[in-house]
Amino acid sequence: MGRGDKTSVMASRISLSIGIYSQVPYVMPAIEIPVYCIEELCVAFKENAVLIDEQIMNKPLLEWIYRDLGLKELADALAGIVAAKGTLGDFCRYILEYTGLFDRATVFEICKMLTMGVGMSTLERQKKQADNLSESGNFEAAIHAYRNVIAKCGGLDATTSQASLSLLGNVYHNLGCSYAGMMKYRLAAASFKKACECEDTPAHRHSYIASLRLSMSGPDFVKYVATHPELGPDSIAIDGEIDSLKKEYESCGEGMSHQIMKKTKESMDYNDISRDNEHILEGLKDKYRSQMPVG
Repeated sequence: MGRGDKTSVMASRISLSIGIYSQVPYVMPAIEIPVYCIEELCVAFKENAVLIDEQIMNKPLLEWIYRDLGLKELADALAGIVAAKGTLGDFCRYILEYTGLFDRATVFEICKMLTMGVGMSTLERQKKQADNLSESGNFEAAIHAYRNVIAKCGGLDATTSQASLSLLGNVYHNLGCSYAGMMKYRLAAASFKKACECEDTPAHRHSYIASLRLSMSGPDFVKYVATHPELGPDSIAIDGEIDSLKKEYESCGEGMSHQIMKKTKESMDYNDISRDNEHILEGLKDKYRSQMPVG
């Protein structure tokens, strides 16, 4: 990666730099992001905290800080942390506090995220970062991140361990949740189905059937379940939940307004009624998808 990519954009936002702005980047291990100054390193910590592991506590980084940035005092202090077998949190916190780019609350949050990834595999770290994107409502970025994890998992065969199947099932499940967050229920259903193929858990199956129901009309869903009897018990539960949500919605002010409008629909324009029905449907879908948390 060269100076024309996202780190140069990052650098353009930094008007003051502690130490020298290097002509030679340090490429962060595992995430392969090049940084050119200590502030860019801190921003990379913030934006990729879950992906960073103990590999960052290496001799090349210390030499880069000492030689290329001219920050001898910082390099010596970090070398002391490494020699004393300090933690990843200790190491990164020292850099963050020394640089002073972020306030104390932000530094605390970054360090908390760093510790969350301790002991995780690379794929687990990448999944966690995607989970964070999904939970914050950044569904498009989350979908891209989940697909990257799936691509790195490779194909499944008889030798695939149960732990790997479980991890991949959870990735597909959370991919489905991200699609549901964008109200793309057919794509959500396809993802939840993949999750069930990896590991047939009640959560995966429930989400699969719920997405099917939300992506189909009532009659089409009934026809589908009739040809897939194994879905019968769960489909009945899903319909019950949707009916409950509908009653709850109709009991609120907006729902009551809809009831009044239905009674007087003969005096209203058809387009007004259609828009109102669509609004209620979207309200139900929105509320239902909120009950499908990232797992």
